[in-house]
Amino acid sequence: MTTVRRILLTTDLEPHSDRAMERAVQLARQHCAILTALYAIRTGAERKPLDNLPPHHIEAEMARHLEKIPGAADLPLVVVATGGPVGPSVARYADLWSADLLVAAGTDPTDGLGQTSTVEKIGVVARIPLLAVVDKPFAPYATALVPVDFSKLSRPALDAALTMVPDGVVKLLHVYDAPLVASLAGPESAEGSFAEDFIRLTDGLPLDERPVATSVRLGGPVEGIILESRMPPRPDLIVMGSAGRHGLGRALFGSTAHDVLEHMPCDVLIVPG
Repeated sequence: MTTVRRILLTTDLEPHSDRAMERAVQLARQHCAILTALYAIRTGAERKPLDNLPPHHIEAEMARHLEKIPGAADLPLVVVATGGPVGPSVARYADLWSADLLVAAGTDPTDGLGQTSTVEKIGVVARIPLLAVVDKPFAPYATALVPVDFSKLSRPALDAALTMVPDGVVKLLHVYDAPLVASLAGPESAEGSFAEDFIRLTDGLPLDERPVATSVRLGGPVEGIILESRMPPRPDLIVMGSAGRHGLGRALFGSTAHDVLEHMPCDVLIVPG
């Protein structure tokens, strides 16, 4: 993701979704993007009172919520209420509108323990970056933490971070485990190897104009990401590559992405591979 021209916001108009709506408006203004808000009408046990209204009434309620957000009044806004499961509905409209970015609430109180979260239902089928929002957006993103494993997923995540934080600090983080260090001549050799990997990862970027910080941490990937996110300057966005739709269970979304989303130390952007 190197440009953001069309943003697709998915919302259920519940209180927990307000911050995602505010962030979507802020990003649309920052990137001069068209913002579309999508409501997936629920059925069965998930049905809420609002789902019993005709679609055009739901769309009017969406527009009312959006227009109350500072800065939204002069944005090109589109609101749509449609039937069907949230994941496939979002994927369908993202393709239809050629969206560059999906925005959703990162936490949902109705998601039970052990259940697949709403944001994961979207992430499993999404083919474009998905931003899960938990923090109130007082300002544009200023710092981003990008966990990398130097696989093919790493460069798209870095590109997305530079797009989302065009004027702030971007830090690359590589978390390694003890067996890897033991297989090398020593810690200095490991650091040297990772330094070369960082250079290859950032090859072609104008680093003289936009320096990218790097960090290396020993431990498990999820614990390393959470710990690094608490180090100053604390990031207001974590950008991660995801393995995409392979395997079963957590592997559908990527186990590390799944676990980071469970903790959500800040907003998280998932970039599909």
